[in-house]
Amino acid sequence: MKRQQALRALLLEKSVSGQRELVDALAKKGFPTTQATISRDLQEMGIAKVRTSLGKYRYELIDNASTEVIWKRLRVLFHNFVTDIKSTNNLVLVKTSPGNANGVASLIDRLAQPEILGTVAGDDTILVVVDSERNRAKIENVFRRLL
Repeated sequence: MKRQQALRALLLEKSVSGQRELVDALAKKGFPTTQATISRDLQEMGIAKVRTSLGKYRYELIDNASTEVIWKRLRVLFHNFVTDIKSTNNLVLVKTSPGNANGVASLIDRLAQPEILGTVAGDDTILVVVDSERNRAKIENVFRRLL
């Protein structure tokens, strides 16, 4: 999709910290769109909001990152955005600050952990489906250590 290609190019050329800024920049490039569309694009493209060393935030492409880099980014996102972790049976519920669930869930998916069957993310909640209750306890412990 051409809009997503333009979005990818935009993120590669400059640091962007907000969806409104992305909407405006894409409109200038001939791709008028809405914040809701940008939000879906970011999720589909595997783009996460990450904290920079200066304490600010920016969107970053994570599709080509190594597993080690993904773990480091996930640790930062958990530290900055995750507020609570609960679990039952084979499900782990991860609560985030508003608007941050998709970025965290995208990184969890990119870990490609065989125990994690998938994630479902809302605005501030992630449901992580794990293949067994035993592995759920393992994944929950890993997530708690990331906090």
